[in-house]
Amino acid sequence: MRTNFIGIFAAAGLLTFLTASTAAAQSGAPPSAQQRAGGAIGRLTPEQHMSRFENEEQRRRLAPTQEEAEAEYGAERMALASQVAALIEQGKCREARALANQAGERQMALRVRQTCH
Repeated sequence: MRTNFIGIFAAAGLLTFLTASTAAAQSGAPPSAQQRAGGAIGRLTPEQHMSRFENEEQRRRLAPTQEEAEAEYGAERMALASQVAALIEQGKCREARALANQAGERQMALRVRQTCH
């Protein structure tokens, strides 16, 4: 009877090993440190959720108003940014980037490239 328990435990251990190695082989990527430690994959803790919410709320609260942005950057640049944003939303990334480059706004053109891929 004792050998049956050892055989059952050995079979269970082998099955667990084979299942884990098969799953890792199917993904094609090596497991992350979090996965090796048995942590949740792709999930945020409640503290991380709260931090993301608070950071986004603070960013929105501190964002300048339309008038403040025009005073800082100029009405022409804000109008250009609105045109570029509209083109991006329409999926016309090349046109948006060309418009920013024609206006001499290299940083804006770079941002369009980063946003659109």
